[in-house]
Amino acid sequence: MEGGKLIPPKLLDEIRTDPFLNYLYKRVLQFDKYLDSTSHLKIHLKGLEYDLNDTSDAPDPAEYQLDYHHRWTKINDNLQVWRLYNTQYYFELNPDKTPKYTMMITLTGTHASPRNPKKGGLNHMAYLGKFHEAHRKEKNLIRKYIKTDLSLSMLEGHPESGYVHAHDLYFLNELPTQKTIDALLNYWDNRLGMGSAKHGMEIVINEPKNFSEIKSFIAYPLAYVGKTTIGDLPEWSKYDVIFNTCLWLSPRPKALGGIGCRVRAVQPSRALSKIMNHPSYPTKPKRAYKHVETSFSDEKQNMYDPYVVYRSPSYDNDIGVWKALGGGDDTPDVPMDECHLEEFLGKCGT
Repeated sequence: MEGGKLIPPKLLDEIRTDPFLNYLYKRVLQFDKYLDSTSHLKIHLKGLEYDLNDTSDAPDPAEYQLDYHHRWTKINDNLQVWRLYNTQYYFELNPDKTPKYTMMITLTGTHASPRNPKKGGLNHMAYLGKFHEAHRKEKNLIRKYIKTDLSLSMLEGHPESGYVHAHDLYFLNELPTQKTIDALLNYWDNRLGMGSAKHGMEIVINEPKNFSEIKSFIAYPLAYVGKTTIGDLPEWSKYDVIFNTCLWLSPRPKALGGIGCRVRAVQPSRALSKIMNHPSYPTKPKRAYKHVETSFSDEKQNMYDPYVVYRSPSYDNDIGVWKALGGGDDTPDVPMDECHLEEFLGKCGT
């Protein structure tokens, strides 16, 4: 049994010995290495902070160290949870804007499984590419027929195969007609060729009657977010590992194992994203921040001297002011180019 860096060795061994999944074993090891190599990265920020209430006052040098985060880190999950609760608070504070109905659309397709490995003729990555394109087209059609700009799309892996499916939550003030629902079903199953008699589109519409039911708006997304981080890896199944490996691979070109397009597991509409990111109890900022420099360091690999990945256009002047006002003098001498950054972040070659 080969030892994993963050993915439990038992899961790696299950994938290695599974004839349905083992073709992705090397990609899973690469994903495991990525999770490990980014788990101990630090981000260093340098900037100048100004008091908005006293513009005559000199700025203060600011320096921050943050943990690097991405889709699978706990800090990212915490951010998603905050955004979901923020959505709940928004509707609590603005009952006149609370939607009258919610519509959950579950989209699945015909694909292979351990019991029928040849069904559909596409492996996990090829199917992800097909599903992503069909999902995009279906959402465009839904926006055309359903008069709402508030929606949240979530992707999951099938618990018995790792193949992708989607749950799309829409906030409505008017119920769709049966004719509209039939058109949406027909488009997914027949025009896009994704569904079948057993696997296709499922639509569930609810009508919240009071605030306690508004909480159900975020109940499913909360449950989804809570099981997808590095910290929850011991609870993952081998199919969870496969699904998340495919998400990680997706931005790469097809020649390097991806589909050439980043697939996001959680994607709110622009209108809903504004609600999710807007503080429910906004306060007027008292300080402004001018960013000067961003750098990375990796203590595990003894890279204590940060490597620069960004400098402001007026960097020479800005860093001079930053130092003159009491900022440190440990600024790296050589910015990191793209090749070194790729190596530094620990992303594996193919």
